[in-house]
Amino acid sequence: FTDIHTNNNRMNTTLSRKIQKVLEIKLDSSNSELVHSLDELSSFYQTNTLNARRNLRNDIERRYLDINTQFLDQFTLLNNVISQAIQTEQPEMPSGALLPQSLSALQERPLLLTFCLEEIGEYRCKCLTSSFITALTMGGHNGTPRPIEINAHDPLRFLGDMLAWIHQTLASEYELLSALLGRITITVPSKNDDIDFGDASQLTAGGQQDELQHQIKPIDKVLDIGFEAVNRPLTVRVEQILQSKPGITTIYKMITLLDFYSRIASSIVTNKTSRVSSIMNDIKHTCLNSFFTLIKDSFEKIHRAPQTPSIELVPTNEIKESINKLKELITTFNGSLVPDSEREEEFKPILTSMVDPIVNLATVCATTSKLPMASMAVYIINSLSLLQSTLSLHNFTKSRMDILVGQIDAHMDTLVEEQTSELLGQLGLSHKISILQYHDSTSEGKTPLSQVAGMDRLSITQCLRQFDTTLESSFGSLAMPACDKISNTKLKNLAKLSVTNLIVSAYSSLYTNIRDPTNQYDDCNSIFQYTPDQIKKML
Repeated sequence: FTDIHTNNNRMNTTLSRKIQKVLEIKLDSSNSELVHSLDELSSFYQTNTLNARRNLRNDIERRYLDINTQFLDQFTLLNNVISQAIQTEQPEMPSGALLPQSLSALQERPLLLTFCLEEIGEYRCKCLTSSFITALTMGGHNGTPRPIEINAHDPLRFLGDMLAWIHQTLASEYELLSALLGRITITVPSKNDDIDFGDASQLTAGGQQDELQHQIKPIDKVLDIGFEAVNRPLTVRVEQILQSKPGITTIYKMITLLDFYSRIASSIVTNKTSRVSSIMNDIKHTCLNSFFTLIKDSFEKIHRAPQTPSIELVPTNEIKESINKLKELITTFNGSLVPDSEREEEFKPILTSMVDPIVNLATVCATTSKLPMASMAVYIINSLSLLQSTLSLHNFTKSRMDILVGQIDAHMDTLVEEQTSELLGQLGLSHKISILQYHDSTSEGKTPLSQVAGMDRLSITQCLRQFDTTLESSFGSLAMPACDKISNTKLKNLAKLSVTNLIVSAYSSLYTNIRDPTNQYDDCNSIFQYTPDQIKKML
């Protein structure tokens, strides 16, 4: 009796739960799943008889089995079509195929559609893995085209062939998936962990795609899953190339190849952050790290034992070679697909990694050689002007050019000051100009200049006669040995003109002060043989 009572209580509890569940069902039109279920039920449940009600569960399960069988048949058809197609490399969907229509119908079941897309992507990943490895190691049918790895000894050809295969395959895959999934208008989550699959509201119409961060088109989702296949084989082979220590120029050409195909891949698919592009960009950053490391190690080695400048004060071979490498990098970048609006910012890290060490190297070479100040300035000017001529040909180097011009101007000022000081000494004016400058800054006009030691009339007259004789013997053309060693003609002429102007300015200052009555020189007009304007014309 106790067991019967217990069983009755359990049955009552179970029955109560079922009744409560039925009562909680919303029968209004807002319950779309219930409405769709009843519509589908009415398509085969025609008569409400006792026998029909008893067999309803069996009928539903039988229909579910039939639907899955149809899906299996269609996927088998797709498998055969695809297998026959990465052989002919011309994928085509059979006319009137039901699979695109079936997948389109799955939009009413977004979760199931997502699972189906993942299965398709995983299958395509296996196919692409096999095809890529075959292309790398065995080549095409009867050896045509030849295996890609046959060119492994040539880094640029090897990488270019791999990227070209990926690009061609991406276009073929996109064409195939467009035919297969082109009727689907909703977007799907890009990753499984980005969405709660129980919330179907997160799967939206294509028009709202841009508003959802992790929603992409079905074609892009399958492509992302499928092309994960090329990640490891490509990455491993690029790392092998980098381990072989190719040159700076070779690595940078690899970087531009990766950037080129990354941008091409983005133009093929609708998803600008596709997995293909991200794979290439990741490898590009790996190459960039090796590139910068190689540059750093190269310049550190040079800095440990820099070359001494020659007597001509032209750039050393190390600086010339470094500038030639930079020229090759600029030429390579100039042929890339980077838009004009992005070029300066894109190339800036490369430019900085090369220009700063070259400038530092020129400074180190000059300072360690213990050259005179004027010669040091000339050597640095020659090195920087050679660098400037390399950068001046392109707009994307403008920001660095402005800094370089400022550095050249600073060393030009040093050269002009040193060369002017040297010439004033040869002309006999240096000592007098120094006394004059000191007198102007300290006496405040209290002591006449003629009464200052070394500035009496006789001393001034002897000094000016030496100046006139030296100037006349050189026919007004002063020797400027430091300025003459500047390689750049424009800078050389500018330096000479600046030195001449300073000499004329010094002579004019002396001329004005001697003729000033407050300085009490007797017969000051007879002291000078030439006026400042005449000296300027002579020079």
